[in-house]
Amino acid sequence: MPPLTPAPHQVVCAIDSNMAYALVVLVSSLSHTASSPFDLTVGYLDDTLPEGDRDFVSLACAHLGVPVRFMPLANDERFITQGHISPTTFAKFLLADALPEAHLWMDADTIALPGWDSVFTTIHHATPEEGLVVAHRGSSTAHTTEKNPADLAFNAGVLGWPAGTKRNWQEPLDSLEIVDTQEQFLFNLLYAPTARFVSERFNTLTYRIDTIPATDPPFIIHYAGAHKPWHLRRALTHHCTDYHCPWSAWFYAERRFLERIEGTPFRQELARRQSHALHTGRIRWRRDHSGYLLLRLLTALGALSTPVVALLGVAWRVVPRGTHPLHHRFWRK
Repeated sequence: MPPLTPAPHQVVCAIDSNMAYALVVLVSSLSHTASSPFDLTVGYLDDTLPEGDRDFVSLACAHLGVPVRFMPLANDERFITQGHISPTTFAKFLLADALPEAHLWMDADTIALPGWDSVFTTIHHATPEEGLVVAHRGSSTAHTTEKNPADLAFNAGVLGWPAGTKRNWQEPLDSLEIVDTQEQFLFNLLYAPTARFVSERFNTLTYRIDTIPATDPPFIIHYAGAHKPWHLRRALTHHCTDYHCPWSAWFYAERRFLERIEGTPFRQELARRQSHALHTGRIRWRRDHSGYLLLRLLTALGALSTPVVALLGVAWRVVPRGTHPLHHRFWRK
């Protein structure tokens, strides 16, 4: 009798139209680095992911050999927009309830590197009492009930769900006051006291990358924040990759996928989607959105963005700090 083939790992995401291109690059990185097969479930709230976007994701997954299914989800007035974070972030609660099997949730603004799927061993060994597998945040000051997102025990962008019934989140959400990153706070409230923690390498926030030893590189990089790698004009990406900025891994994953489909009819559609992704996101006149505003300005300038970036080498102190790709070029001289 031939040996049984292990069931594929289950990866789960949720997106709206603005994140379709980002998801395709994520799936490419997952496929390129996976040590065993996986299936993909993509959730979406009502009327947020039209058929054309689903067809685009399906075709990309077909090129990558990744089975994908879509799951429509009912929207809810409690699923609110907060800054750059859309109501889709609450879909992870709905999908967890709908999927009793063990699975890995990943935000679409992440990228996978070799070793990412080793977390499934821990997920399959986690107990119902623990309820969730999460990555350490990397801060010794993190607490369960802090309302500042940076002080929460874990970031909910990567979640390992063991098999079984999930905890009731409906009633706690009903009684929860409005706080920054509502769903992050709720996840920490429900699971931080019991969750099984794994290395920060499984959910490395970009502002933490420089603190990770080179001998222990990330398995999953999370591009949290308003400005994302796909917002940068590709003519300017060398300002990131030449200095190994935290966005480099995303651009490498994108390049691998583009090379894989070169010469196919799908390549033209991907170019169109890449161009559209430059303009996704919300313009907000706030200090924490300064990096995103700069990227939108560079996109609007088109070819003129190249000399503008050269001028920023003189006025480098005005370049936003943090995860911005130009930050690594100018602030780390």
